[in-house]
Amino acid sequence: MVQEVITVNSGKIYDYLDHIDVRAYGKPRMLSVYLIEFDNGSILFDCGSSLDTKKILRYFRNNHVPLDSFRYLVTSHHHFDHNGGMYLLYAKLKKYNPNVKILTNKITMNLLNNYEEHLNRAKRTYGDLIGTMKPIEKNAFKIIEPSKNFSSDVNKLEIIDSFYKNNNEIKLGIFHTPGHTPDHQCPFLIRNNELEFIFWGEAVGTIYHASKLLTMPTSMPTYFNYNEFMETLANLKKLNPLKAGFGHFGVINGKENVRKILIEHEMFLKKFREEIILAYQEKPETKHVMEKIFPLLTPRTDLNIEGNSIFNGIALGIVYGMMMDLGYRKA
Repeated sequence: MVQEVITVNSGKIYDYLDHIDVRAYGKPRMLSVYLIEFDNGSILFDCGSSLDTKKILRYFRNNHVPLDSFRYLVTSHHHFDHNGGMYLLYAKLKKYNPNVKILTNKITMNLLNNYEEHLNRAKRTYGDLIGTMKPIEKNAFKIIEPSKNFSSDVNKLEIIDSFYKNNNEIKLGIFHTPGHTPDHQCPFLIRNNELEFIFWGEAVGTIYHASKLLTMPTSMPTYFNYNEFMETLANLKKLNPLKAGFGHFGVINGKENVRKILIEHEMFLKKFREEIILAYQEKPETKHVMEKIFPLLTPRTDLNIEGNSIFNGIALGIVYGMMMDLGYRKA
């Protein structure tokens, strides 16, 4: 059977890796997290908001994943929809394994524990769908410096830890990938001298189409930095992963498709920025810019977005964030 270009369903990606749709906001294809099960421990890439914690635990239970097996909870970045529920999931897993650690960088740790401003901003767009966030004890974290060494030679990549599945060694590393936020990082997995999987999070935009390699920007306020984002894309293009996972949403299969969507996003982001500049020059009003840009976004998804307040809020956010980066607006 020919493998699909994009995997959107929950289930096995590799013998050790599951893609999970947590049905964020009560809808399918909104948020992906990734479960990794080794013979000597388990890992989770991102965990969703606090509203998603029960759904993730249910997935573990239904798939017979022992809660005491978890070694690491790995973050992509601090945003509520990706890791707002970390305090809740960590507290649950710690009961079964006191040594479980949140594997992240210092900026993410600080932002997860100073979340009030972020959560208040998010509430304006998502209302009560943001869940809650609470401080996490310092001992919960294992702080690392994400690697800035991007090499097509996997033997030159920096490794944080090693695991085993069916007598095969699988290595874990984490790349430094700022732009969407200053703390953004991308974990990756190597087996048999192949970069088998990289979790892009929001380092390569989002994908809301189930079959076409089309992306949308992740230029949300207030931290978005266009130059850093484009530098991250250039770095990621140096790699040759077999599969790449988005935070929003799903998995891209095959080296050629992974490269295609990287190039597609780079080209579209340039166009998106240029169109915002042109619209602002016509009339320097956010409403006018939105009216000009919205038709550029809607054909890039096959989700039902008519009257979808979440999508409308996301669209406004990515436009406003780019306007802030251009100096047109302040936080």
